[in-house]
Order: sequence, then structure tokens, then C-alpha cells
Amino acid sequence: MGKPCRVFYVRTFVGDFPSNLSVYVDEYGFIVKVASGIELSSNCEVVDLTGSGLLTLPGFIDLHVHLRDFNLQYKETIGSGTLAAVSGGYVLVGDMPNTNPYIDSVELLLRRVELARRDSYVDYSIYCGIPKNTKLVEELLRNQHLFIGFKLYPEDLRGKAEVISYILQNYDGLFVVHAELPEYALRGSIRELSLRYLDRPSWNELSVAELLRSMGGRARLHITHSVHPSTPIKCKSLGITVDTAPYYFMLSSEDVKDCWSKINPPINDLISKSLIFKNVIAGLYDAVVSDHAPHTYDEKVSDWRLCPAGFAAIEVTSRIILTLFTKGFISHHILIKYLCEGPARVLGVQDVFGRIGVGCRASFTVVDLNREGIARVRFSKAPKSGLDGFKYRGEVVRTVVGGEVVYDSGEVLTRPEVRVFGRRTSS
Repeated sequence: MGKPCRVFYVRTFVGDFPSNLSVYVDEYGFIVKVASGIELSSNCEVVDLTGSGLLTLPGFIDLHVHLRDFNLQYKETIGSGTLAAVSGGYVLVGDMPNTNPYIDSVELLLRRVELARRDSYVDYSIYCGIPKNTKLVEELLRNQHLFIGFKLYPEDLRGKAEVISYILQNYDGLFVVHAELPEYALRGSIRELSLRYLDRPSWNELSVAELLRSMGGRARLHITHSVHPSTPIKCKSLGITVDTAPYYFMLSSEDVKDCWSKINPPINDLISKSLIFKNVIAGLYDAVVSDHAPHTYDEKVSDWRLCPAGFAAIEVTSRIILTLFTKGFISHHILIKYLCEGPARVLGVQDVFGRIGVGCRASFTVVDLNREGIARVRFSKAPKSGLDGFKYRGEVVRTVVGGEVVYDSGEVLTRPEVRVFGRRTSS
């Protein structure tokens, strides 16, 4: 690490209570010293993040986003998507591979890495899809420093069982799962839009978890955007981590009126919503993700049978979790678990993210716990979100990435020198 050159004054949780700290940062964007109280320094540039009602947290992490780009730039780019991310307080995102072209080879992975280095406003991690054959898997496994894990989709279970088994047996890193059986996920809906959850029953995510665990192997299984209330308890017994997304505990099938609320897996009924909300406030999940999946206006106003699933959510997800905290539904421990420590552990980057400590990335999210607002899309290319109009309390006012104040009071100030974090290393 280099010589300390900048000190951040922060008010953050130390144990159960907020305390003032002086956080020293080197020229590479990592923390080299943390001191109690406010230390006056004549040798370092001072950045004061304290103030009335302000709280500094470890930078938020979203381990599940779809930032499109490549041939889908009309939906979103890495630039526009990470602008949306910093406005939500995120300092690291995990980008899914279902791009066009699909990321399932070293060649495409390298293209994505270079694009992220060039255009991203936050630190970046990339998932690889399940390749067509084991030769491509072997090539990827020789380049694990470039990607954070594999991502399995329902259709992979139908045509790539041999490749999946090979990965599970030969890879001990992160293996993220969209847990729906293909016989349900890939068939067309026979009911109306609000009842899609009946065609794609949520219990089948438990079946996928059990199926993959029965295949053995060394990979760290993780169920993403969980929609069944029993999944976190069941998966804990199987040694599988689980996240969920805000629309599954903020919306029910009764709220699904048009394509702006069409997502996969589908939004479930009111009972499931209530049970998932209870799980959330009990701290049962390992993380809460946005599953940010932007589409154009024309795509989302087409016939519901044809319109693509997903919507922009990265600008509202953190504000929903902050609201649960400010309104007393969850403790600060659960808040930090869902947005900071938990996703860092899932991604395997807990040595540099998820906390404010020596050796960590100097990335922070500053929130005003008293400020209120109404959720809307500002930076994403997507015109709106299925969660627009949500009244929140707890506003992201500053986002610091690698020791640089990138976002301040609604404005993006600079594009920092970002890092692409792969497995156990960065590039």
C-alpha cells in the first residue's frame, strides 16, 4: 500500500452506536489506518463526511445486476447503469452474463473486463454463463481472477447437465442460481399477467436447490432473487446462501397491472409477500439484490405475453432497505448485512468490502436518515421502474468509490479509477 494521502471524517456504527472515526486512505484507494475520533491532519487532504443526521456506512454492494451493453446498448450501458448504481449508494456490482453476446468464454469475458474498466463508475465483478462444453469451462477456470462466479439459468438445466456437473465437481467458487425448473420457466403463460406465478410455482426453486446439492461437488451454491418463503430456512440446512429482491416483499400479484411489474420469477400472491417480508425483517437472507434489469419504453408497453421481464431497480432498492431501518423494522446490523457485509461474503470479497477497516477498499455510502423522497428512475436508460412512487425515508447523499467522492447530493462528480474484482483478486 502507498503512503496515506487523504483522510475521511466519518460517523459510523462502532458496535451498537455511531462514533466518529478518521479513515486514512492511500493513493490506490485502500484504507491504511482507522483512528477513533476526529484527528487533525496537516499532511492529508481532509474529506468531512459528518454532519447533522448523516451516517457513513460501508459502501453498498449489489451482487445481481444486468447492465446490458454490447449489442443491447439501447437498453442500458455499463456507464448509464453504474451511474444509477452510485445514485443508489452502490460501490460494487455483480454483472450477470445474459448479455448479447452471452458471456461464456474467456474472449467475451476479456471484452467485458475492458469495457468495465473504461466505462464503469463503480468497482465491478462479472459472472460467466454456463458454457457449451467443458473445454470452455477449463479455459475459464484458468482465468478465475477475471470473473467472480458462474450463473445458472433455468434453460441450462435442460441442455447442459454434463457441463453443470463438471463445474460443480471442479470449481469451488461462487455458483449463482436462478432457481426455476425449465419445464415451468420456459413454458408460456396460460393465465393473465397477474397470475403468472401459478404457471411458474415458487416451490420449484426448492426443487432446484435440492437437485444441485444432490449433484455434489465443491462449488458455493447461491440462490438469487428467492420468491418462496421457505427457501432461506431450507437452504441454510443445505449449506446454500440465499438473497431476495425488494419487489417480492413490496409487491404482490394484486399490484401486477401491466408489463412494468412483469419479472422473473413472477411476483407471488399476498400471503407469500407477507411471509417474505417477515423473513426480511428477521434477517434470514444473506443479501438483498436489485436484479436491475432495464428495458425500453416500447418493449415494456407491448403485449404482456411478449414484453420482456425485468425493470430498473438499482436506484430504489437501497432506499427501501434504508426505509425499513429508519422506520424501525430492521436493526442496523441487518441493514449492513443486506447491503454491505452479506453480499461481500457471498461474492467472496469480504477481505476488501463490507466493512470500514484497514486493508479494505475506501468505498463508503453516506446517508441522511431524516431525508425523505419518492422513488423514481434518474440515471438508468430505463424510463421507469415497477417500484416508482415508493415513499422512502433515508436518502443516499454521497457515494465514495476507492477514495473518490463520485456522487454528491444528486450529482455525479467524477468517474473514478475502478477495479474489476474476480475471484480472490482484482485487476
